Amino acid sequence: MAKTTVEIDGESFLINGQPTYQGRSYNERSIQGLLFNSRMIQAVFDDENPETVSRWAYPDMGVWDAERNTDEFCAQLPIYRDHGLLAVTVGLQGGGSSYLPGVYEQYKMTAFNEDGSLKTPYFERLERVLKAADACGVVVIVSYFYNMSLKFLRDRAAFNTAIQSATDWLLGTGYQNVLVEVINEAREETGPHFAPDDIASHHELVKSVTHNGRRLLVGTSAFPDNVMPTDKWLESEDFTIPHGNNHTALELRQKLRDLRAQPAFKKRPRPLLINEDGTDVANLDAALYEGASWGFYHQGYGSDYLYDRFVKWDRYPRENTFGALSGFQTLPVNWGINDPWKEAFFSHLRRVTGGA
Repeated sequence: MAKTTVEIDGESFLINGQPTYQGRSYNERSIQGLLFNSRMIQAVFDDENPETVSRWAYPDMGVWDAERNTDEFCAQLPIYRDHGLLAVTVGLQGGGSSYLPGVYEQYKMTAFNEDGSLKTPYFERLERVLKAADACGVVVIVSYFYNMSLKFLRDRAAFNTAIQSATDWLLGTGYQNVLVEVINEAREETGPHFAPDDIASHHELVKSVTHNGRRLLVGTSAFPDNVMPTDKWLESEDFTIPHGNNHTALELRQKLRDLRAQPAFKKRPRPLLINEDGTDVANLDAALYEGASWGFYHQGYGSDYLYDRFVKWDRYPRENTFGALSGFQTLPVNWGINDPWKEAFFSHLRRVTGGA
């Protein structure tokens, strides 16, 4: 039986029927109802391309191991929770591990067959994640699609099948600690199936799948630079997912105010849930000041990732010992709190939340 449930009441998240961080404030600002989180997008990752899979080999064993990756992630969830983390984002098509030309376009991470049907090993790993998170009171934000991996599904019918099948599967597990992000960073360049004007149709498809009258809460994140959700998009979602990548704290606060000013948002206020930003905890403080949840995003060295104001993740190669592996996104991942950025985030999170 599920131990952890997530619900929404107005602009607040509830866990097990109670507002999160109930009665807690930081610097005279209430954090009640927020859902501090971290992007752990690679928690069920695998690479089906034999030409690239060796890039993710663990330095202490010389090969990639998808089962080890998931098991080590699950083992860390209680530790994250003890620091006050209440949610993690896990991807069914992963995320950018290496942005090197010739690698980023080639590796194959997708939990869906080309017709949209589900690949059993990925969902077996996801079930382990849901179980471990449920046991320690953590919400799992399941992100269905990633821009680079859309090419592995053949047409719109396949995307519809994938959405319906994944949603039905999630409901069928009985776990109630689940939120859905349809796609990471929707924008016009994503293509005809996920352009901003079409996002509402995907939300409605998720909401149409029910088990015993229960459905999943759903939203879609917007590309951080220049995408504002359309009215239909805002009207159809349960919570709003802005991203803060490359924003200063002041810029992030203005973005959140702009979202709140949208007529469709004002008509039905709902939680603002940033589930991807960066490593700068000043943005966490900026988000909570505006009444928004904030998500830690830590790429790690060896990725050629340049979209970060604070750290040039292409500066050094991937570390050559497991204990030194930086980040939560560049593979292979050391899921421990083992580098200065992780330590700074989790220490600050504990100060903000009291570990509640």
